[in-house]
Amino acid sequence: MCKACPLRSECLPDQTPFKKLFRWEHEVIIEQYLEKMDTDQAKEMMKQRAALSEHPFGTIKRALGWDHFLVRGKEKVSGENALIMFTYNIKRLINLIGISLFKKLVNAIKEGYIEAIREEIAAYIAHFRLYLDDFLLLFRYLGLLEKKSLC
Repeated sequence: MCKACPLRSECLPDQTPFKKLFRWEHEVIIEQYLEKMDTDQAKEMMKQRAALSEHPFGTIKRALGWDHFLVRGKEKVSGENALIMFTYNIKRLINLIGISLFKKLVNAIKEGYIEAIREEIAAYIAHFRLYLDDFLLLFRYLGLLEKKSLC
């Protein structure tokens, strides 16, 4: 094939009789994946993934100082990961409802009256949401934020 090719002189030196090409047996799978990821739907899904999951992992790495597993083995790594995610979720909960309401929640769980605190937490979050909406309106008014829905 190479001997008859008009581009042979650009591709091979005179002493080389032919060119070997190697292709991995699963190359088709990678090509299909790359083709699928080039669609608008896939790009939108990746944006959504970045918005939902990349932030927690960045927070875990930066704020909690976690950058690698300290143990080996699937079961141990799974346990360590569960502890790290639990830590992130507790930190997030405290940031959302505040330390005093968190203390009330822990006491309610201990004493078994979780329903009583549920309404107080919902009211707090609704109250916070009003402030957030006002804050976002101000940013939009100042031109610092594009008009997008949070939900």
